Amino acid sequence: MRDLTAVRTEEINVCFLRSIKSLSCLYIVKETWKSMSSNYTAARRAKLEDLAEMSRLSKRPGHTSIGSRSLAFCHPNHSKETLEAYFSMYPQGIFVSEEDDHIISFACAVRTSIKAIEEPIAWSDATAGGKTLGHQKRGQWLYVSRLAYTAGPGHAHVTKEIGPLLIALQNLAVKQGLAGVAIATQFPGRRERSGTTPFQRSCIDDPHDQVRSGLNPTGIAYHAGFRHCLALPNYLGDGRHFALMVWRRNIDQ
Repeated sequence: MRDLTAVRTEEINVCFLRSIKSLSCLYIVKETWKSMSSNYTAARRAKLEDLAEMSRLSKRPGHTSIGSRSLAFCHPNHSKETLEAYFSMYPQGIFVSEEDDHIISFACAVRTSIKAIEEPIAWSDATAGGKTLGHQKRGQWLYVSRLAYTAGPGHAHVTKEIGPLLIALQNLAVKQGLAGVAIATQFPGRRERSGTTPFQRSCIDDPHDQVRSGLNPTGIAYHAGFRHCLALPNYLGDGRHFALMVWRRNIDQ
């Protein structure tokens, strides 16, 4: 029969090693973001001539669009006409991230009021004309109401696709003296509770949870200084849940 003291010591050692491993993973995630973001320049502001290339990105995730890259996410219907409407409405809020002179991601933001981050809204309702996310010239918040990004083989990491966009949006908020930036990011999993604010926040608050990694936009936004605000259940009407991540200029800088 094994000595109970030895067994207990062994259990403590195992727990200690697991803790060290978890902390090491967290450190790697943080250092990876710091290293990559320090090498970034902010995504550039889109030009009118960029809209055609932006609209040619695949409309269906998983489909090849640029060499070995494939679309990882997009809001529905990023047609040239839709993008032209954004450009005519608020051209300062459209940014593109590039690789080898090809657009690999883009974001379109509008200025809106704080109402957009105070309670859950559905994207399809909010983006309709005259609704909450209609561009407001005096709005104090930037809200990303259209986003598309590609990923390399295996979709292993999308930091370089999303990171520069977030930096550009933060810079714009500072330049225009706005309150902050809000972006809805897809939350992993389709379980019912993954569409609730308490569950999402508990995952993001857990330093060992993969939600906080560079494998998904929620984690990338977190390490860029954004914080969880609300759960957006069934945000696009297709069963997927999103998290509203918010960066406040006077708090999260």
